Amino acid sequence: MVKTPDATGTSTNSLEVRVTANKIDYAVNGAVVHSTPKTGLTAKTDGIYGMRVNHQLEVRVDSLALSK
Repeated sequence: MVKTPDATGTSTNSLEVRVTANKIDYAVNGAVVHSTPKTGLTAKTDGIYGMRVNHQLEVRVDSLALSK
């Protein structure tokens, strides 16, 4: 699922959050790795997104998009 770094020490992974009417799926490179119900703290997610990244990583974000 998660691509490990190559000989140059880099890797590229696609991360997605898919929000439907009743649940939220979290996907890595197209494979769903976790799902949560759309209730409680995650009940109101429409139009909201953000990122949290560990301080020991170098991250570049490409193709950030919100789609229906």
